Amino acid sequence: MDIRPAQRTDAAGIAHVHVDCWRSTYAGLVPQAHLETLSHQQREKDWDSWLAPSGNIHVFVAIQEHQIVGFASAGAYRGANQDFQAELYAIYLLPEYHRRGIGSRLICEAIQKLLQEQMFSMIAWVFTRNPARQFYEKLGGKQIAEKLVLVGGARLPAVAYGWQDVRVVLERCAGK
Repeated sequence: MDIRPAQRTDAAGIAHVHVDCWRSTYAGLVPQAHLETLSHQQREKDWDSWLAPSGNIHVFVAIQEHQIVGFASAGAYRGANQDFQAELYAIYLLPEYHRRGIGSRLICEAIQKLLQEQMFSMIAWVFTRNPARQFYEKLGGKQIAEKLVLVGGARLPAVAYGWQDVRVVLERCAGK
């Protein structure tokens, strides 16, 4: 398994993982009509834009046999809470690659980049009913906030996991 920084040429592969993971992970959680509107082509355009050299987003991809099977994206915190400098925007991994340590490796790569930019604290928002919530807890994330997120016309509860010092995540990854 290779983990590396994403390139613009990865937009289609990232879009494939992004849409397919939403459809599988959030089935029964997010309105089905919304999941059906997700488009690989539109998401590829989005990722092409987000991966532009002027972007402030850091994206890492996991590659198996020349195929992107997962990704993580992070950058400066977009919220109002001044307690956190960085945010894990997204992490998705095709289901057949779960529980292999790949998600931890992706997050650790993103954190290394955040540390280079002097960002030491991080937050990640997760749907309350997301079956992967324990992943964040195993990496030392503490539940710190809740909010409702509007998705496809539905208000879905979400929780924030916070790390006051992201180096604890690196220690947990090294200990695996």
